[in-house]
Amino acid sequence: MRVARNFQLRIGTHKTRITFDGFLKDDFDRLQNLCKQYYNTTIETKDTSVRGWNWGIAEVQSQDLAFLIAGKPAFTIPLSTVLNTSITKTEVALEFSSSLPPIPDAEDALSKKKRLRAQPDEVSEIRLYLPGTAKGMKKKEAKAKVKAEGAEEGEDVKMKEDGDGDEDESEDDEDDEDDGGETAAQVFHDAVKEKADIGQITGEALCTIPDVLCLTPRGRFDIDMHSDFMRLRGKTYDYRIAYSQVQKLFLLPKPDDVHCQFVVNIDPPIRQGQTRYPYLVMQFIKEEILQLEMNIDEETLKDKYENNLMARYDDPAFEVVSILFRVLAAKKVTTPGGFQSHEGQSAVKCNVKANEGQLYFLEKQLLFISKQPTLVLHSDISAVTFARVGGALPSARTFDLNVRLKGDSDHPIIFSALNKEELTTIEEHLRAKKVRVKNEMEELAAAEVAAMGDDDDDDDDDDDDMDVDKAAVKDLLGEEDDEDSEVDEDFQAESESDGGSGGSGESDDDSDAGSDKPVKKKAKTDK
Repeated sequence: MRVARNFQLRIGTHKTRITFDGFLKDDFDRLQNLCKQYYNTTIETKDTSVRGWNWGIAEVQSQDLAFLIAGKPAFTIPLSTVLNTSITKTEVALEFSSSLPPIPDAEDALSKKKRLRAQPDEVSEIRLYLPGTAKGMKKKEAKAKVKAEGAEEGEDVKMKEDGDGDEDESEDDEDDEDDGGETAAQVFHDAVKEKADIGQITGEALCTIPDVLCLTPRGRFDIDMHSDFMRLRGKTYDYRIAYSQVQKLFLLPKPDDVHCQFVVNIDPPIRQGQTRYPYLVMQFIKEEILQLEMNIDEETLKDKYENNLMARYDDPAFEVVSILFRVLAAKKVTTPGGFQSHEGQSAVKCNVKANEGQLYFLEKQLLFISKQPTLVLHSDISAVTFARVGGALPSARTFDLNVRLKGDSDHPIIFSALNKEELTTIEEHLRAKKVRVKNEMEELAAAEVAAMGDDDDDDDDDDDDMDVDKAAVKDLLGEEDDEDSEVDEDFQAESESDGGSGGSGESDDDSDAGSDKPVKKKAKTDK
């Protein structure tokens, strides 16, 4: 059959199917002869629809999902790649598993950007609109196939069909309304679940946790715990999550002292439509007791799980769930450390944009739990700045916490509306974890001092420049005086002789030290 690049050969067995790509059109005759000679079989040819239509019929063929246009396949998708399927009235959504390598445990923001840029594009979801009933869809597909064949044979058949098209469509609509069978969307949804091993899980579950309240995604789910994966069964959505997708586990008490939250970090995340959920947030009442019996024999408990699981539980629900996830997912459960707010709680209330939640200061990360949880590792933080500490008004009671990440300092994460009484506790905790902490008010004061220092330096520089200019002017003037006037030796000699005759008799008076008064000369008289 014709594919995107040249031709493809598919060999199907009772259990699997193997595909070979890259054949040329001239290779068909040679392959046909080889198959007849060695396997006593013939190669069937399939035409691919190249009309480019986005309407047709979706059909489950063996282990594939085929989208047919006028009886010809436009594309086929292996059902083994379908991770989840959901139905909403007449719309069926198919989610596909990712073939990308797993994310490393320790990855900074810059490495994450490089990894995302290097990843190829892949189909993650397809939505199919299936109106009417299953019988009506089959009738419409048969008529569409006849129309397509007639259009290829000649225009006479096409004109005849166009004349009766409106009547046929109206009859189909009436038949769909009268038929009380299953809808086409429901039949297709059930077929995909059966072939993709989503609805019928092979093997029995180790245990089932009933009616668990999930804050993210919103709703109540029954959680089936298997040896390699877990299954979330809700009224509308059904998720299958492998334990290899679990990255981190958190068990955190809420500040109301009534509830406890269990957070599961998942990558790749689950989806509901266009919304992705990388975190599962389950909420339990602390006093709620869960009675659970494990479907595991004693030998398996000893050999495989090393007695880390019990055959029966009768303990608080949040403890039982955390133990099951810790053992089955083989991940450490993170609990609050030594941080205590001024009210003695492990978290403080704050906002991220328009979402209100609780911010937990853990030993190696910050975790904000709300409708859209946010996790920030200490190793990814470039600096933490306390903003609005002084406040525009003296009566301001809140401040902001700006977290700048390494490699993306231009887009900080802002935790707003924190109680000002938590400032000292938060600052001491972050400094103890060797996180760089800044205060916006101190930075502003330092900037003002630096600006004033620059002004003083500018004034000093101006004064120095003026002194230099004056010295230069003096030097110029001094050179001109030396050129215009020379030393008059005769004038100096006369002045010395006059001074010597007048001062011979007053040597004692001239010798008086410290006398600043001018010496008076005696007038000469003729005898």
